[in-house]
Amino acid sequence: MIRIGVVGGIGSGKSYIAKLFGYPVFNADIEVAKLYRKNRKCYKKLKKALPNYITSFPIKKSKLSDAITFNKKNLKKIIQIVHPEIKK
Repeated sequence: MIRIGVVGGIGSGKSYIAKLFGYPVFNADIEVAKLYRKNRKCYKKLKKALPNYITSFPIKKSKLSDAITFNKKNLKKIIQIVHPEIKK
């Protein structure tokens, strides 16, 4: 099987192009939303890294957004926790 990665910025048409060619699309946004709703391991890690923002399960995206707005370095913390879980 050949895998093709389509990359680009937000709203650049990645999914649109993939659908035009009839290829299945892995939608990371959907998988991250599932992770926030169902994965207690991820919740515990984020709660430890951002205790002032992550206070209840399931994880609220608005709280992550607040953490990033307060301090841009929090984005790196979130990425280091979420990306490995998505790769699994």
